[in-house]
Amino acid sequence: MNSAQANIDQLICVCCMRDAQTWKIASTYIVSNIVAKQYKVYVPDVEVELFKAISAEPFQVIGESIYTNAFAGEIKSRLSTRVAAQFGWYLQQLIKIAAVKDCKPSDTVLFWDADTIPLRPLTFVDEQGRLKYYQSQEYHHPYFETVMRLLRLSKKVRFSFIAQCFVMKAAWVQEFCVEIEARHRKGWVAALLDAINFNEGNSFSEYETLGTFISHRHSDKVVYIDRKWLRLGNSNIGHPAFLSPKLIAAELSEYDYASFEKWDKAKPYFLQVSIPYFFKVYLPSLLKMGH
Repeated sequence: MNSAQANIDQLICVCCMRDAQTWKIASTYIVSNIVAKQYKVYVPDVEVELFKAISAEPFQVIGESIYTNAFAGEIKSRLSTRVAAQFGWYLQQLIKIAAVKDCKPSDTVLFWDADTIPLRPLTFVDEQGRLKYYQSQEYHHPYFETVMRLLRLSKKVRFSFIAQCFVMKAAWVQEFCVEIEARHRKGWVAALLDAINFNEGNSFSEYETLGTFISHRHSDKVVYIDRKWLRLGNSNIGHPAFLSPKLIAAELSEYDYASFEKWDKAKPYFLQVSIPYFFKVYLPSLLKMGH
């Protein structure tokens, strides 16, 4: 393990049963391709034992209630029936902020989306010690309305920070929390939730919010890299179970990682995909459930 590889102190994921099949595969690739001193995945308390069984060593599986007890009820109470399904989406973002807030200020922390698979060895700190940020091209205006209400900061970069992973110094997130507490004269959770327009739906992104903060406050300590990653893993590959060194070398060599998000449905390859999928993924999971 060389020093360039070991610059991540804490790698943090949040997952739940819905993504368990992808996670079982992803966790192995994460441990193989991203070197960190500690690997943590936060899951619903009732799913801790399941995730202990399927997570690659040395992932620590932690019940999310150590953080969610402080804000789950408050989030739920603010969501109307129309947007109630977004509860988990907001919850996992606050879990990540709370988890990094608990880290040592000097720690370099990497958020890694649990449905995303690194396809080759990745590093997030360059030779000058700057943290490396991947990019995407999406833009959702309500995110930045929330950032403006929360921080009085406008978008500074010409890309999106929503790129399945996000690296930071824990001290920067701690500064972020102190700043919003001072500005709004309330705790960071209350300040953050008050800034979100829950009626709008999908009105907060932890990546865009922290990215905007860091781009204004710590721009000399970061670098934005233009490396390719694959957003539509299911559409392109079918299912992460089909990944292999041969497939990665033949078809995915230009990408650093691939995302397998639930909303991205695999193309209907019918017999070509459904039969191998049945034997490689569905049948084993069915047999396991029968025990």
